[in-house]
Amino acid sequence: MITVQAALQRGQATLFYAEVDTPLLDATVLLGEAMGMSKERLLASPEAGVDQESWLRYQGFLERRCSGAPVSYIRRKKEFFSLEFFVDERVLVPRPDTEALVEEALRLVDRDPEPKRLHDACTGSGCVAVALKHARPALEVSASDLSAGAEEVFRLNCRRLLDRELPFVRSDLLSEVSGPFDLITANPPYLKDPEVDNLKKIGWPEPEQALRGGPDGTRLAARLIRQAPSRLAPGGFLALEADPAQMGFLRQRLSLAGFREIRQVPDLAGRPRVIVARSACPS
Repeated sequence: MITVQAALQRGQATLFYAEVDTPLLDATVLLGEAMGMSKERLLASPEAGVDQESWLRYQGFLERRCSGAPVSYIRRKKEFFSLEFFVDERVLVPRPDTEALVEEALRLVDRDPEPKRLHDACTGSGCVAVALKHARPALEVSASDLSAGAEEVFRLNCRRLLDRELPFVRSDLLSEVSGPFDLITANPPYLKDPEVDNLKKIGWPEPEQALRGGPDGTRLAARLIRQAPSRLAPGGFLALEADPAQMGFLRQRLSLAGFREIRQVPDLAGRPRVIVARSACPS
């Protein structure tokens, strides 16, 4: 019977030669998943044996990883904001950078203790909407997405993590969404078309609809900015995740749409990742 240490060495070598960026980490996570063990427990037991069933499962995981499948799709789960979300090929894998959007939304709602209405557009797996509702149960949270597959994953994550389903609308951005909301959050697709085309050429498995942001990556964000004022309560906030290079353009669009108090929020690496603006108050 092969040991944990030997299995990890073989897995690391397999992934290294497949040019996976983090071969040891991925091998460790996948072996733990195959054996039903945490990474910490696995590493604490290097001489433990790997049974045949777990070994075969691990081999299958490695094969999928070598073919380009993200670890999160293989495991069917991804941690985000200390919650474990179900994910598969129907939705974008939640990124740590998006936690900046959740943190900023929480700061905004905590400025006023009164209950608030919040809507999350382009919700995908529901990571932002569910994390916000989990952190602040008094919030009235709804979500929308154009994808039928995303709706299914969103509802599943609501049931798993909240024991209830949040209101959901199938919508092209905010076209089918009615307010008024005190806060609208969104992580719209913001990759440039050539970037998406290159990813598809190498077999990138995430849904194209969740990636493609138009020729310069700002097409959907610009549409959201145009739609948001009529869905926001006076003085309500819009918070968008975007590429750091897009912030100048989005700031201009927000200003033209009548937003004020426009500012940027950094991600974990200190790069501007979220842009926040306030809708006009009645005079």
